[in-house]
Amino acid sequence: MEKPDFDRGKVETISLKRRLIFNSNLITKAVVEIDHINYGLNKKTRKLNSKRRTNFAIFDIEKFLMLLDGEQLMATKYRGRISQFEVRIDCPVKGRFFEKEFILVFDTDCDRLDQIHAITLFPGW
Repeated sequence: MEKPDFDRGKVETISLKRRLIFNSNLITKAVVEIDHINYGLNKKTRKLNSKRRTNFAIFDIEKFLMLLDGEQLMATKYRGRISQFEVRIDCPVKGRFFEKEFILVFDTDCDRLDQIHAITLFPGW
């Protein structure tokens, strides 16, 4: 994935515990922008907010991604060989947000078909 033009905080690459098939591609790795997910970005400064909006861990985001298994979706945006997707998804993580609707924004790259890039996840209510 290309390097962002602003600081999105901590970004981790993980091997998925269970492979998933998304848009007919076998996904085995995920790049997760965990700080972007938990803090969000200030629309004016494009820097991480100082106040947390969620407290998800990497393995929680993996649960969200597993809900994409078997899905065939059209991208909402394209940047060269990168396709960006935006989906409404119910939270699979037990706790305060369980079954509440979130919007998951993620990328796939034609040059890295085994990888999915979770950019952000924010409340959809």
